[in-house]
Amino acid sequence: MKKYDINIVNDKNTIEMAVRGSFKEEDVQNFVRDYQSAVSRVNVENFTLEVDCTNMDILRQEMIPQLENSFKMYNESGFKTVQFNTKSNAILKLQLHRLARNVGMKNAKIVEV
Repeated sequence: MKKYDINIVNDKNTIEMAVRGSFKEEDVQNFVRDYQSAVSRVNVENFTLEVDCTNMDILRQEMIPQLENSFKMYNESGFKTVQFNTKSNAILKLQLHRLARNVGMKNAKIVEV
């Protein structure tokens, strides 16, 4: 099963991403490549990055540096808004909020869906 999906939805000015499970190094490399390809095709200043984290596992300590690098990448991309959709999982929401704060992401929203 693929660990992520990235779709451009032009009529909503949104890039929708779904993230599942935990990533290994190879998954991270593939994800970064596909993310950069999608971002290069839109004017990110007018777009929202919407990340579906509803099937994402609680972060293991060894994964936090890699995910922090992803958050830096999202922040540096220049999206109007970066929205993380989660289930009712207080630990994951706290982890996502902390990562966003650590990279200086001021346009992040964590939404329980």
